Amino acid sequence: MSLDIGNVFKEMAAAACNALQGEAGSLGGEVLTVLNMNRESLSELAAAYNCGDLTEKELDVELQREKAILEAEMLSLEIASKSAVQKAMNAAMDTLKQAVNKAQSN
Repeated sequence: MSLDIGNVFKEMAAAACNALQGEAGSLGGEVLTVLNMNRESLSELAAAYNCGDLTEKELDVELQREKAILEAEMLSLEIASKSAVQKAMNAAMDTLKQAVNKAQSN
């Protein structure tokens, strides 16, 4: 099964917003903007994992690196506090990992 990365990004943005539960207002558009700025690298990670080029441990390391980049970009936009951004990015990356694992198992 292949990933519809556009749909996965929307799910990641929704998960990030749900994790905040009103903590930082409505960030869906901003989260989606930041995710789209990093679409290529996130897509490449998902593809590499699905093709077996990355182990799950390697994927986890790379997702942590990407999460740090996304957090820095969100903070640079000054749209939310650091803790809110971290919570949002944790939810977004968890959503990506679940989608990648689901695609690989099918």
